[in-house]
Amino acid sequence: MKICLLILFALSFSHAISQQRLRDSLYGGRLKADTGKTFVSKDTTKYVVLKNETVSSQTDENKKGSTNTTGINKPDESMPDSLNRLFYSKQKLWKRFIETNTQIISQQADDTRKVKKGTYEIEVEYEIGLNGKLTTKGITCNPPNEFLIEQITELMKRPPVLSPPIYSDGKPRVLPAKQTITIVKK
Repeated sequence: MKICLLILFALSFSHAISQQRLRDSLYGGRLKADTGKTFVSKDTTKYVVLKNETVSSQTDENKKGSTNTTGINKPDESMPDSLNRLFYSKQKLWKRFIETNTQIISQQADDTRKVKKGTYEIEVEYEIGLNGKLTTKGITCNPPNEFLIEQITELMKRPPVLSPPIYSDGKPRVLPAKQTITIVKK
């Protein structure tokens, strides 16, 4: 019995000594600590365009005649993708949220007499806060339509929680943004 206790004591003592050596090596300068350098990937395939694209209720068949004349938007160099993976994934969530609700609002516009036939462009100005919550700054509709503004206001009361962008200094910042939504009533 005494031999087992002696072996157990010797093992625990040697384990404590090895931990002490590791700590001394780290703080004594023999091991180098992580310098905190962040390497920015030059691969831009993981970037999501910071400007939100125009979402339309038109089907792809109706868009065949139109050509895309917008140039390639380069991401902000001060927002490395290694720090913003969560931001980019949440932007995809935002795009899916807008596309889904655009379909619903378009169906509601077709069912009501409050919206005349035509194309309506709604611009939503919002801000992504430091906690990821969206704050709506303004909603404009061209041509003006109170029903659509009311529907978008209701939509913006329940947005998904996004992630604020983290810049190269490692700090998140508030991001003002705009989203254009196109509703077509036939």
